[in-house]
Amino acid sequence: MLIINNYAKKSVIVIIMSLCLWFMIGLAFTDNTMPPTGQDSWLVYAFKDLYDHVNQYSNGGTVGISIKDLTSEEYISINGDIQFNPASVIKVPVMAEVFHQLANGKLTLDKCIVLKRNNKVPGSGGLYYCQNGNSYTIKHLVEKMITESDNTATNMLINFVGMNNINKYMNSLGLSQTVIKDDTMLSKKPGYQNTTTPDDMLLLLDMMYQGKLVNKKYSLQMLEIMSAQKHKWGIRKYLPETLKIANKTGSLNSVRNDIGIIFVKDKPYILTIFAKQIPSDFEATLFVRTISKLIYDKVIKTQESIKFAADVNS
Repeated sequence: MLIINNYAKKSVIVIIMSLCLWFMIGLAFTDNTMPPTGQDSWLVYAFKDLYDHVNQYSNGGTVGISIKDLTSEEYISINGDIQFNPASVIKVPVMAEVFHQLANGKLTLDKCIVLKRNNKVPGSGGLYYCQNGNSYTIKHLVEKMITESDNTATNMLINFVGMNNINKYMNSLGLSQTVIKDDTMLSKKPGYQNTTTPDDMLLLLDMMYQGKLVNKKYSLQMLEIMSAQKHKWGIRKYLPETLKIANKTGSLNSVRNDIGIIFVKDKPYILTIFAKQIPSDFEATLFVRTISKLIYDKVIKTQESIKFAADVNS
């Protein structure tokens, strides 16, 4: 399903009219085509390449992409409302509930939680190998959960704040498709897997960027934690190392996801990418990286075009 939408009615009209114009005049897009200047949307000019890549890499699987230009408020998505297994991307909603309870006085970041045997979840992270009975602050666990994607830290936090509380908070934010059913994130049993959508995660990151996820102070803290991400195989892989990115990856067999805010100067944007049931994990990983680079290049090319036009007219 292809969805082209926008939070602002004016912007969605611009995008739809521009797309209609493409097909009416048969405009050809090449790597040498410069995006327009002024009020025209770079998202419109990214769309055809984006759609072509989806067709090229999906290979019998399903992919979902949602993008928002945080300057213009324009938004576009492909399969943005389809449910995916979030894998470790679900750790961002867990973090949000931790800070939600912090704001409500239900916990403090320096409160310690004791590691128990039934908290240990294999896979990503080193706490699985630590001694039972060790205690860790909530702050430490949140940082481990996000920056190292530690599964055991995640299990400890979910059990502490409550799975139902996380789901209720997500629902209250309008993220009705984001549901945690499995605190290990590893279940393959039908009906017991966690779910989310590209659109839900875009909305969550948008609230964080706007300072409206819990509050401005905690939104900023969550962004800083995500900016220290150590897993860089996805959105970050082909982008400049000096570029600030706040992201969270997620991967399982046949699942590759990454969500993030890319802080391009004067043109920050949100990108959420989900891929499932693609036969090759390598191809799925390459898809995430390629889409991220494609979008970044469109943003940079737009900025260069606008600067060139300004220089000519000055």
